[in-house]
Amino acid sequence: MSYLSDIKKRIGLGCSTPKEKRILQLRLSFKKYLKETPTCIEVPITDIDEVCINEDTKKAVVAINDITNNDKRALDEKNLLVESDLDVDVGCYLFYDNCYWLTIFKEHKEMDTYKHFIIKRCNQFFNYKYKGQMYKIPIAVENLTLYSDGMADNKYTSISDTKRQLYFGSNPVTKTIDIDTRIMLTGKTVFRVTSINDFEYNGRETGADGLIKAICLQDALISKDDTVNNIAWNDLSENDSVIIPFSKIIGDGFINLGEENEYRIDHSQGVKWLLDKQYRYCDIIYQDKKRCVIQANTLAKYSGLEALLLAKDKDTNEIIDTKKITLRG
Repeated sequence: MSYLSDIKKRIGLGCSTPKEKRILQLRLSFKKYLKETPTCIEVPITDIDEVCINEDTKKAVVAINDITNNDKRALDEKNLLVESDLDVDVGCYLFYDNCYWLTIFKEHKEMDTYKHFIIKRCNQFFNYKYKGQMYKIPIAVENLTLYSDGMADNKYTSISDTKRQLYFGSNPVTKTIDIDTRIMLTGKTVFRVTSINDFEYNGRETGADGLIKAICLQDALISKDDTVNNIAWNDLSENDSVIIPFSKIIGDGFINLGEENEYRIDHSQGVKWLLDKQYRYCDIIYQDKKRCVIQANTLAKYSGLEALLLAKDKDTNEIIDTKKITLRG
């Protein structure tokens, strides 16, 4: 490379065009904003397809701001700003100010300098038991009972007709919730799902299924409902011996040139890690039955290229999960 090219590269922050330089400057400016602004805090925030927040959930510095004309009907919605390479999309959860929040909307920006979401406060949980394992799902609940006192009168009897609308993230567990699934909200009342809207808000470009909006109608309590632990009975609750097939690869969707990333999966049988093909620019340098380490090449020409990581069951050779990884400079 010539001396003049070296000078241009230093002045241009390593970018080949003025447009790339401007985008990089804006990204660096946003990083500075996250470090210096009082409303920017570190919070746990789930990856795409992560069921709920736990001790292994990643933490990230984010900006959380109020929405103009906020009122109680919006359930205290807020703006969420995060770095453009953070693994988060519609349907992910974060924990902030002693509350769980759900990302319900994503603004698609003209320049990929940061991500902007609208988040809604979760005001309730429901415990969902699936094939022997219990999941605590944060949800935002809205009342849909209009022009009714919650009871519908028939000729000889009265039945409950209270309705609720639920918002929750779509992931491998909640996607099993379907029409007629029963959900207990308070330990006293059970609701039956009558409508599922899982297509309105999604993040298909990142592989995220996004947000699920479900309409529920009050249902009768039955003897199999667990009012102590707030778990409604469903057919899928029964089989405790079935292995939960929802092991997900946890780790960043980006890897910096010349660096290493660790990826983990919680699969009881253990997995075998491999890439879908042999790549010139990255390789698996370590693996065991629950984690692996991938190393990226140092050459700048590989920036922006992608690799696909596979986790296969050690016994059956079945693909348990995949993760797309993008190289960046």
